[in-house]
Amino acid sequence: MSQKLPKCSIKAVLKLLNQNWLKNDFPVSWRHSAILPVLKADKDPLKASSYRPISLTSTLCKLMEKLVTTRSTYHVEKTNILNNIQCGFRKGRSTVDHLIRLQYTINKYNSNLGYTVGVVVDFQSAFDMMWRSGLLIKLKITWV
Repeated sequence: MSQKLPKCSIKAVLKLLNQNWLKNDFPVSWRHSAILPVLKADKDPLKASSYRPISLTSTLCKLMEKLVTTRSTYHVEKTNILNNIQCGFRKGRSTVDHLIRLQYTINKYNSNLGYTVGVVVDFQSAFDMMWRSGLLIKLKITWV
């Protein structure tokens, strides 16, 4: 819908978002959302863990999120903050890259009569258990 706005309206919205960015201001009304529980496929509807929360937020808030994501990604890629082997959630890369690297390593060592040992760890709800304040501190340090 926002892409169908006249050019002058798009410029006005961009000006508003840039002012919020420069002032480090996030309007209070954008901090509220309607949460809708959506049942995951083939899950028990009587268990709370069977639902995925979907947040319905303001369109302007979503545009601001996109702006922040785009600018943050640009900064991270331009300054090489991430390790080169970080593949997930990066443009032109995929988590499949790690599978290819693993297959290459296995083949290399097996052809030289070596050994390959792999350990795979899956942290359930890793993001939910993350220390967000610490992450924000680290991001602030690297951003400066």
